[in-house]
Amino acid sequence: AADEQKRIFDRFTRVKNARRRSEGSGLGLAIVKTVVEAHGGAINLQSQLGIGSTFSLVFPLEFNEKQN
Repeated sequence: AADEQKRIFDRFTRVKNARRRSEGSGLGLAIVKTVVEAHGGAINLQSQLGIGSTFSLVFPLEFNEKQN
């Protein structure tokens, strides 16, 4: 659901279906988001109920002319 997608990167958040299927603390995506943002990147979620979810990590590309 859209409301769960908004909270999925919050610490200790687990969506309803995940709570039934496996153990976990709800910290994984919060940690990933923190690390990605610390490196100047972003994490995006595309999800369709009954189909699946895709997480995309985007990092800035820094070009250093001395590395040619």
